[in-house]
Amino acid sequence: MTKKLYYQDPEIKKATVQVIGNGQNGIGFYAILDQTCFYPEGGGQPGDIGKIGEIQVTDVQTEDGEILHYTEALIPYGQYEAEIDWKRRYDHMQQHAGQHVLSAVFDDFHQMKTTSFHLGEERVSIDLNTPSIDESTIKAVEKKANDVIRRHLPIETEWVAKEQAKEMNLRKPPAVEGDIRLVSIEGVDLNACGGTHPKNTAEIGLIKLIANEKAKGGTRVYFLCGDRAMSYFQLLAETSDELVKLLNAPVKELGNAASDLLKEKAANEKKMKELHQQLLEKEAESLASEAGTVIEQIFHGRPIKEVQQLARLVIAQNPGAYLLFISMEGEDVRFVGAKGEHAEGNMKAMLPELLALTDGKGGGNAGFVQGGGKSAASPEVFLETFRKALKITQ
Repeated sequence: MTKKLYYQDPEIKKATVQVIGNGQNGIGFYAILDQTCFYPEGGGQPGDIGKIGEIQVTDVQTEDGEILHYTEALIPYGQYEAEIDWKRRYDHMQQHAGQHVLSAVFDDFHQMKTTSFHLGEERVSIDLNTPSIDESTIKAVEKKANDVIRRHLPIETEWVAKEQAKEMNLRKPPAVEGDIRLVSIEGVDLNACGGTHPKNTAEIGLIKLIANEKAKGGTRVYFLCGDRAMSYFQLLAETSDELVKLLNAPVKELGNAASDLLKEKAANEKKMKELHQQLLEKEAESLASEAGTVIEQIFHGRPIKEVQQLARLVIAQNPGAYLLFISMEGEDVRFVGAKGEHAEGNMKAMLPELLALTDGKGGGNAGFVQGGGKSAASPEVFLETFRKALKITQ
């Protein structure tokens, strides 16, 4: 069985290792080592990455009691220098220890228990057994958690027998068999945990709660710790500085400035929509026809929704007329056929003949049809087909 160096020293970054097993499965190549500084995924914490010799380690998993180091290529038996991606590991240690502190504060001061923990690449979350959390509680928890961090409390581990663990005041019952690994933060938390953590709370740096939402019947709280939190603050600062310049407003007024800008945008869009409607109505008037005649138009690159809207306006102004509008864009042909309420015939009856000129689909009713697809036929062929079909259906 592989010796777990990361339990002896969570800050170990490299070690001399012996490859004592290797192979390939459905995930990829893997190596089994006599000892490892690579933490395998578990308890919400992702597995480490790094290198064994010159070969990249992409993931580490425990399968059937063996620690498998997944690699980009098969590593032969022998001795190698192994090194983890320390920046990534230390980030995971900060987030995991921060979760212990955060869960303890939610539980001890607000009776909200953590039901699950997820350490993602961008943000971290815990699920709490409460339907909602108000803003005042969020602020109080964040302040209390950071107070704990500043106390520079030692984070210690020990192994105890399962029977011994039952007699201890653990935050929740252990979920594993055999000896139990306990992680303790003096006066704050005592919990069964297999993850890696820094040696004291000060190394967590800080905790920032960034969002919460309903999830799985409870509430999911998103947070960041340490360097992640500092990077988040840096992003917020850079973004706000840019917005201050763009909106010409101080930070405290950015919300109002953005709101005013959105209102102005909405008003402009409404005005543009009204003007566009007026233009379509004028265009429809210019296409007026006498009763019984066919109104035909060919458009290039015009949005089909706009063509449909124009067709409805035209036919409303010409209740005795028929129309066929065609919109061309490359090999794509879209058409709209319609008749006024006083015109005879059935547009839907001629639809199959128009669709036969394309590889697409269409639909509609007796007064209005539409369809299209890719077609090698010219617009004139569509117009001729429409006129012939119109004579038959009238």
